[in-house]
Amino acid sequence: MPTWKTVLVRGLRRRCPQCGEGPLFTRFNILHERCRVCQLRYLPNQGDLFGYLFVLDRALFLFPLVAMVFLRLYVPSSRWFYAACAISLIALISTLPQRTGVSVALEYLRRRRAGELS
Repeated sequence: MPTWKTVLVRGLRRRCPQCGEGPLFTRFNILHERCRVCQLRYLPNQGDLFGYLFVLDRALFLFPLVAMVFLRLYVPSSRWFYAACAISLIALISTLPQRTGVSVALEYLRRRRAGELS
């Protein structure tokens, strides 16, 4: 059994959390049903990743973005503000597969600790 650090790194690399070889996605962010190598079923129930994605998306990206929009201080030149908003949105979109991979890895760890995996 891999350690939790190994599982999280595999998720970040968009690989199977159990074997580390099978790809998680068919395209940008479309999840395979099973691993091609070890046949691990990634999500037995639809919606299992909702909690993890909610925390990762909202806490890491959307809360700072909302804070920048509603709580911004007076800045003589608003170019920096708009540049920071654009960079945050680009980071939100470009890191979606990695965040989903980490979410699948966290769900795998939860299922393994609960004894749902043989």
